[in-house]
Amino acid sequence: MSIKLRLLLSYVGMIIIPVIVILLLNSMFIIFGETEQEDVKIILNPMRIVGKYIAKQTEINRKLNIEILNNKEKLIDPSYLKKYDQELEAYYSGLIVREDEKIVYVSKILEDEGLLSSLPAFNEVFHRKDFYRNHGKGYILRHQNDFYLNDGSKISMFIVSDTNLARRDFNKIRNRITLIVISVLILTTFTLTFFIYKSIIRSIKNLEYAANEIKKGNLDYEIKKYLNDEIGDLSLSLEEMRLKLKNSLEVQKKYEENRKNLISNISHDLKTPIMSIKGYIEGIRDGIADTPDKMEKYINTIYEKARHMEGLIDELFLFSKLDLQKVSFDFQTIDIIEFLKYSVEDLSFELEKIEGKISLNDEKESIFVKADLQKLKRVIVNIVGNSVKYKGESPLTIDIFVKKEHEEVIVQIKDNGKGISKEDLPYIFDRFYRADQSRNTSVGGSGLGLAISKQIIEKHGGKMWAESKINIGTSIFFSLKICKGGSIDEKNIDY
Repeated sequence: MSIKLRLLLSYVGMIIIPVIVILLLNSMFIIFGETEQEDVKIILNPMRIVGKYIAKQTEINRKLNIEILNNKEKLIDPSYLKKYDQELEAYYSGLIVREDEKIVYVSKILEDEGLLSSLPAFNEVFHRKDFYRNHGKGYILRHQNDFYLNDGSKISMFIVSDTNLARRDFNKIRNRITLIVISVLILTTFTLTFFIYKSIIRSIKNLEYAANEIKKGNLDYEIKKYLNDEIGDLSLSLEEMRLKLKNSLEVQKKYEENRKNLISNISHDLKTPIMSIKGYIEGIRDGIADTPDKMEKYINTIYEKARHMEGLIDELFLFSKLDLQKVSFDFQTIDIIEFLKYSVEDLSFELEKIEGKISLNDEKESIFVKADLQKLKRVIVNIVGNSVKYKGESPLTIDIFVKKEHEEVIVQIKDNGKGISKEDLPYIFDRFYRADQSRNTSVGGSGLGLAISKQIIEKHGGKMWAESKINIGTSIFFSLKICKGGSIDEKNIDY
């Protein structure tokens, strides 16, 4: 659940839960509305009780009227009136009995001179609202009953409610209800906030700890996803960042090792021809090459050593440009079969010098690919050159095979050389890597040939890999995408 949705639900919960609680309380009002305990009824359903109070006052008044009609003398009996007075007191009301102009009985809650002096006269018609408004002290005259005693005395019985007392109790009820609602709101808000805070803060704390670990350089600390929300997604992103950072540092470390190897390799490979050139030049300067034959031999040797140095530098420069993606490619549609035929023909002359042989097998119909001719020639030359460097005791034989596979053409260049061990095979395309660590003079090279070839093939959208067995030989494979329906003008392409 996302944080946005979680917060939205918590806000909704802060509204809905109190409403549910209030509805439950209302249900309790209905359930307890018929209870005989008046204090409970006041707390649970005050508005309903107000109506019941008025009904009860009317009922008591009717009951008094019935009993007094049978015995009017009871109106001047305090003990009799007190019984009803106590009953009315529970409903914020009381009795006042007046004989002629004299008050003969008054409830304690109604002992107010202003009230007693403002009571309506005998048989006077009164209006309840006018009485309440004119009196101004919160008394409401509910009922007035006028009787004549046997001796002709005028008796008036009043049932009066004190609204101040009712208001006081109802204010208490209102305060209680307000307190309940506020408590529910506070409890709901606190509970929802706590759980949201707990889940979010825990994840943030974990992320903070993980970030500190990464800052300290501990890239092995795994960042786990605890929640399926934005923070969980952030955790995954940070974990991916950690893995990439760890991988980049490992690559950087490897590059640093390769850089050191490069410096060592280039230093070694350049030092040898430079020392040779220096020696032969000193020989010429000191007059050792005192015959034309010796002079020609010295100069040719110097030239070959310089050409070898030029090749090393050129290879390093090309690899650097490929690595920085600063080499432009001139792609054109070519027939890979014709290209390999020309390549085999060119390389055959060089291999004959070392009694080697190269041949193209399975000469099939034309297969068209998009390629940069110069770069692809460099790949073939590098692979064949590698086979020459690591040839075995027997004469070198190189076979080239071509086959279609789905929408690709796969070229295999197989030799019968020394082979590569299983331990070295996964690394032969790495920068500056050499399977032969002895670095004897006969092998030479910078260790960049296959790395350059792989980068060139990958720029063509293909792949390069190898298979090898010790003392049997090595096969280098590379793939290129086939151009469907391709055609070329052979005259415009110089293989």
